[in-house]
Amino acid sequence: MDHVLTEHGLRLTYLCDPATIDELDQDRILEDLAHAAPSDDPLPWITRSRLSDYNHLVLATDRNTGRYLGLLGANDGATSREEFLLLETSFVAANARGQNLLRRMLALAILRIGGVTVAPSIIAACTRNPIFYHILQSTARRFTGAVFFPEPESVAISFQTATLAQRIAREICPNFRFLATTGTIRGGRPPSGPFYHRPLSSDQRIENLFGQQMQPADQMLTMLDLRGTSEDAVLDAARRTYRAK
Repeated sequence: MDHVLTEHGLRLTYLCDPATIDELDQDRILEDLAHAAPSDDPLPWITRSRLSDYNHLVLATDRNTGRYLGLLGANDGATSREEFLLLETSFVAANARGQNLLRRMLALAILRIGGVTVAPSIIAACTRNPIFYHILQSTARRFTGAVFFPEPESVAISFQTATLAQRIAREICPNFRFLATTGTIRGGRPPSGPFYHRPLSSDQRIENLFGQQMQPADQMLTMLDLRGTSEDAVLDAARRTYRAK
C-alpha cells in the first residue's frame, strides 16, 4: 500500500507478498540506489540476492520522477522464547536525507505489520554504521517504555536485556562471539572494496562506542525492546513517528 509524503514529494510503499515483490524491476531499483550511493555501489546495503527474500520491504520513490530513493528490508525472526523483526537492509539516497525518511519507513513497516498480524515488540539490526545506530536510538525515544540496546557509555546492562540480546545474537550469528557489554558481534569478515569507509558520528559518545570497541570485522547488535509497551501504544507511537515533521 502506498503512502504519500506530500510536503516532501515522496511516496512510500510497503510490500510483504513475495509474488508482488517479484514483479518489481529489481535491476532498476538497484541502479537508482547505486546512482544515489556515494560509492556508486549499493551492494553493501543489499543482504539478499532477491528482494522477494525479504519478509517486509519498504520503498521510497520520488513522486515526480519515480526514481527510487530509499529501501528498508526486514525479515521475521524468532528465538526459543520470542519473535523479533530483523532489519537487514537500509539505505536512503543523499538527496532524500534530512527528512527522517528511514525513521518514517520503519514506522510504516510497524504499522503495516500490526495491521496484518501483531506489531513487532522487538526490533533488531546488525550494523557497522554509527549513523544508523543513532537513527534507531532516536526512534526508541519516541516509544514510551522502550528499552534500547546498547546505550553508549552504559554503566550496567539489565540481566533481562543482556539475555534477550544473547538469544537474538545466537539466532542471527550462531557461529560468532557476542559481547553483551557492548553489543559487539565478533568473527565476521571485514567489509571490502575500494570505496568502503565507516561513516563517522557527530555524537562523540556514539563515535567512541564504534571507534574504540569495534574492530573492522565486527558488527554491533542494536535492539529496540518494546515488550514493556502495549501494542496500541506501539502503533500510536509509530503513527506519530511517521507523521512527525
